[in-house]
Parts: sequence; structure tokens; C-alpha cells
Amino acid sequence: MVLLPPRHPALKVCGVTRAEDVDLCAALGVDAIGLNLWSGSRRHLSLENAEALVRGWPAEGPEKIGVFVDLPAKEVRSLAGRLELDMIQPHGERPIEDYAGLGIPYIWVIRGTPELGSLRVPDPPPARILLDAAVAGFGGAGVTTDWVWARAAREQLAPHEVWLAGGITTANAAAALAAVGPAGLDVASGSEREGARRGEKDRDKIAALVDICRRVGL
Repeated sequence: MVLLPPRHPALKVCGVTRAEDVDLCAALGVDAIGLNLWSGSRRHLSLENAEALVRGWPAEGPEKIGVFVDLPAKEVRSLAGRLELDMIQPHGERPIEDYAGLGIPYIWVIRGTPELGSLRVPDPPPARILLDAAVAGFGGAGVTTDWVWARAAREQLAPHEVWLAGGITTANAAAALAAVGPAGLDVASGSEREGARRGEKDRDKIAALVDICRRVGL
């Protein structure tokens, strides 16, 4: 696992399904990779395929983050151990507190634009907070969230580390960083080849996203 750079926003590429894309992300300096373990996603990884990716993970490679939807906490703990995950990213209707107490670094996902006054950071607190659009399928649909709201949420949730997801592409990543000021960007469809069926990644897009993040703060 790499330590995230302190001087500029980090980049997570989510929905990676192929070993060559893990290697690509590592070579380009991506900070974190999301492995989608929800069967309802077109980027879904079976446990067998996820274990194969983990076995070939590059030394000092990106963080391994497991994405789950409404999976019981006990099963998440088991999978996190088997896959040697650095962090878990639960979605769905189960209370985030079910996962907060597992003793595993976790990401608290806030979908849509709830009233700012309703936001209460779970205890124990998350390693990160991710602001995402509220869409069917729990992300990866290329839909942006409200950046004005997201900036206000980031400021309210300080000093917690807040990342931004939802429709981030090479065309709008710089604007998203300027508008919201997140600690990192989480990209799925915006990192993929045109017409990708299972999340196959695009080298040029990922390289451009890394460059955009690296330029902030220089």
C-alpha cells in the first residue's frame, strides 16, 4: 500500500476487473483501486476473480478498497481479511454503524444532497468520507452530484478527509477540484474505454486524471 501524497488530491479508480488494469493504475501512480464485490454491478468481481487480482497485486501498489452493497458486516470482515483489503466502502440500506465497529478502515458514503444539518459523522469515525450522486446501482453511472452542496458539505465535515465521486471525467476533473476542494477524486466510468462492458480501463484517461490531480497545489 502506498501512502497518499499530502501535497495534492489523490485519485481512486473504481470498478477495476482486470489484472492489466491493476498494473496500469500502479504504473501511472493511481493512489487507490476499488474492487466491486456487489453482484448487481456490471463491474462485479467474483471472490475467485478478486483473489486472483490480489495475488498479482504490484508491490507498493495502490490501496485495495472493497466496495460492498448491503452485505452483512460479518461477511465484509471475512472478505476484507481474505482479500487483504486496506479499506472497505459499504453502500446500501444497512446503517453505516454496522461496519464502523469492525476495526477496519472504512469509507462513509453520502449519496445525493441530504440536509447538511442532518450529517452526523459515525463513531468510530471513517477514514474517509465520499460524496457521491444518488443513482440506481450505487455509483458508476456517470452522474455528477451538486458541487455547490459538496463544497458546503466538505467544509462542514472538516477536518475529516472528504473525497468526491459522481460523473468525474477528464473534461471536468479540474473544475470539480476547484469547485469542491476535495482530498481526492473517485472515478469509475470516467476512467473507462468507450463502450466498456465490464469496466475495462483507458490508459490515456487515467494518465490525464493523474496529471490533473498532480497539478493541484504545484
